Amino acid sequence: MKKFLILYFTILLTVIFTGCASEPVTLQKNQKEVKEIRVGTVPLPFYSHMWVAYKKGFIDEELQKVNYKLNWQTISLGPVVSESFAADKIDMGVMGDFPAFVGRSAGIDYRMVAIASTISKSQALLTKKDSGINMVSNLKGKKVATTKNTSGHELLISLIERNGMSINDVEFVNMSMGDLGTALINGDVDAGVMWEPAVTRLEESGEVKVVVDGTVCPNYAVLLAKESMINDHPEAVKAVLKAYQRGNEYMQKNPEECLKLLAVEMKIPEEQLRKMMDKYIYYPPIDDKFIMDMRSTEQFLLKNSIIKNPVDINLFIFK
Repeated sequence: MKKFLILYFTILLTVIFTGCASEPVTLQKNQKEVKEIRVGTVPLPFYSHMWVAYKKGFIDEELQKVNYKLNWQTISLGPVVSESFAADKIDMGVMGDFPAFVGRSAGIDYRMVAIASTISKSQALLTKKDSGINMVSNLKGKKVATTKNTSGHELLISLIERNGMSINDVEFVNMSMGDLGTALINGDVDAGVMWEPAVTRLEESGEVKVVVDGTVCPNYAVLLAKESMINDHPEAVKAVLKAYQRGNEYMQKNPEECLKLLAVEMKIPEEQLRKMMDKYIYYPPIDDKFIMDMRSTEQFLLKNSIIKNPVDINLFIFK
């Protein structure tokens, strides 16, 4: 009897402790794995509402609701965003519509999921005040610079063609924004197409003038997501989009607070940033006009041999 009782309690304790030990394993299996989404953003006024959404914690909040966590990556230049997509370092990112087409045509598997902002007014053709260049037609035979394969490149060609010339009628120089400002002031180039924050900074220096702004050429900054993210993690993409919408709404209701926040983040004086932000329409909807503008951009890129492969707009824009 005594041996039986010992055996009985031994079996009972084994069952109890085995059950207790296995319980955490069962909970772990039932828990959802927290997944990460990598978002690359450039600290420029184009993306002000996105930075507000990030700094106010809206992106973290929306992602947590669907069991994701944010990996926010600050990227210095727009072209690097495209490189980051190609190297599989980010899942969502921002850039101008023009370089977005270049990347898509080259085979990068991303799609436009939102318009970040309209950027036409933030771009301009600049020249030194004493250059004698007062209109686009004065550019013939002049040394004109901008960054190749950007919306500024598109604006330059559009302005030239609208005035009965071709890009071959000017001496085109491919130059970064940082170098272009110095080159303009030093007289190394006669004119250049630039965008914010360079336009306002150079205007305030008193040494350059705006010949014409970019309103004649509809351009946009866009938010892109990898095809695999859209297909396999749509809830994460929607969460980021909702957060950006919240960021835009907060920015409209609290402009002064957001101006101070963004000035620090973007390292731009508040008064300069105020002027820049007035040039954008943030987070407009994807509508028929945008789709028509994107079709025109694709045709422009093909015509000027900037892209070799056509881009199917219906597949590129994800609504």
